[in-house]
Amino acid sequence: MAAALLLLSAQGAGEDTGSLSYPADGLGVRSVEGRQVIVLASGNGSPQSAAHSSRTFDVQSFETASRRKHVVTFQGRTYRASTPLEGPWSLVVFDTNRRKFASLLPSIRVELEGGVDLNAIAKALDATEVTVFDSLGFAYVDLPDGLHPADAVDRVHNLNGQPRAAMRLRRPRVQWR
Repeated sequence: MAAALLLLSAQGAGEDTGSLSYPADGLGVRSVEGRQVIVLASGNGSPQSAAHSSRTFDVQSFETASRRKHVVTFQGRTYRASTPLEGPWSLVVFDTNRRKFASLLPSIRVELEGGVDLNAIAKALDATEVTVFDSLGFAYVDLPDGLHPADAVDRVHNLNGQPRAAMRLRRPRVQWR
């Protein structure tokens, strides 16, 4: 059984994480919905190993025969999660504010301001579908298999006019009574 080890650590407390880009190794610190999250390795194009260092937290991800295991040590506590090796449920982040893992949706949100060209965005991302909410001022862009939402956000930010885009977190299911 082959196993790969990923080591990641984020910025120290008080350091600016907004200027971090999504590193080529498939890991990074991002802001999603106003919260700081660590983007963890996924089967969607992420490499199998990387190393980073910091004072605040450590992340280790490794593969078993059927799952990817993530272990985050943050402020002296250890958190664990297991994800599939591939597919939309393999997209995961660690929310440092809530101290929980959260799944990413395989789509991004694009703000419809300043004459955003959705056709150019869809073409740049090879989008499978674009759902526009004109009255709400945004669109959801469904991503093709193999394109990580963090990579998609970076591509959108590099387009002409630098449209605003963000990753989307999967919401918990509603529990009806």
